Amino acid sequence: MPTVYRAQGEPVHSTVPSPSSTPTNHGPPLSIQKVADPVVIHPSGVYIRASSLYNNTNHIIAGFAAPSPGNASSKSLLASASTNGGKSWSHLGEIWRIPDPASHDVDNAFPLQLPSGRILYAFRNHDLRGGSYAWYRITVCASDDGGKTWFFLSQVEERQANTQRGKNNGLWEPFLRVGRKRGEVQAFYSAENGGDSQDNVMRWSDDGGRTWSRGTVVVSNGSGGGKRSRDGMMGVAEVDGKGKLICIFESTESGVFAITRVLSDDDGRTWHSRARVYTAGGGKNAGAPQVNSVGGSLVASFMTNEGSGTKEIDGGQMKVVMSNDGGRTWSSDGVKSQQQAAVAGDRGSHWPGLYTLDGQHFLALYSRDGVGAVSQMYRVVRGG
Repeated sequence: MPTVYRAQGEPVHSTVPSPSSTPTNHGPPLSIQKVADPVVIHPSGVYIRASSLYNNTNHIIAGFAAPSPGNASSKSLLASASTNGGKSWSHLGEIWRIPDPASHDVDNAFPLQLPSGRILYAFRNHDLRGGSYAWYRITVCASDDGGKTWFFLSQVEERQANTQRGKNNGLWEPFLRVGRKRGEVQAFYSAENGGDSQDNVMRWSDDGGRTWSRGTVVVSNGSGGGKRSRDGMMGVAEVDGKGKLICIFESTESGVFAITRVLSDDDGRTWHSRARVYTAGGGKNAGAPQVNSVGGSLVASFMTNEGSGTKEIDGGQMKVVMSNDGGRTWSSDGVKSQQQAAVAGDRGSHWPGLYTLDGQHFLALYSRDGVGAVSQMYRVVRGG
């Protein structure tokens, strides 16, 4: 029986597969085919996340952090837009600027347009004091003119930093989605309990992101077979369009960073069936995952130093694995080595994301050494 996590993440039943196992996917073989070379979104952008504009998947807004326009010593959160499915990009707007990166830290951008037309933009927004974090926030700004100008809307959560050694309580990596309930916005993010412990949390808003519910735990420290795990960096995707969701995240219960998932049958209110998606070979790491549905198949991305020849995971490769059965089992492009993961971003890639264009195509989003923030189109090939 699967583990079920209710309002505060208490496990009801627990059956956790071996962390070292990666299931073999059932159904028609899946592969990815490169359609185009990388297209530059911004020459210095990092941590790119994107969503559609005006209910048109060819119209895209991408959020990321970069040096401030006209002042490279300060840092900004920016938005770029594409009107042709990622073939080209142009500057859209500046959301937030910090004059002094020594006293403030912003990153982890995530833009989302609501059915009303308003665009939300969530990000981490932290104060620093003496080189250490002093105050943590997950902040939401909004735009009512298509992303040209922005205003502060709300704090999803904020709290004073615990400065005791090993007592980290930071807030990180927001992810936004529109819920099935009319007018509902869901915000997912990671909340630290300590240096080696972190929960994944979801809050929802019924008023367009102005106010937020109490947090519910999607997956909690201790849900990994009784082992402590730093679960974080969530991505969420619809599985069937009827309230079934998959949440993918990085975890550490096996001693390295690996990719794990949980499932929901009620549009994110409860979660169950924690299972491993991908474990890198050779004791390497795989982390910073995202997941999207592409024509009924799930595509999960992550960065890894497996096979890249790099010491660190950040700056390794972007890889993807795919599922035909709602995330129960996974495979990729028929490559028998490296647990069948396909490379979507070469060595020197950072903090990858995904964007679905249509039933066959998706964009790989990542930062590339010497190039900047890029998008690259791939096609999902089924049965080949």
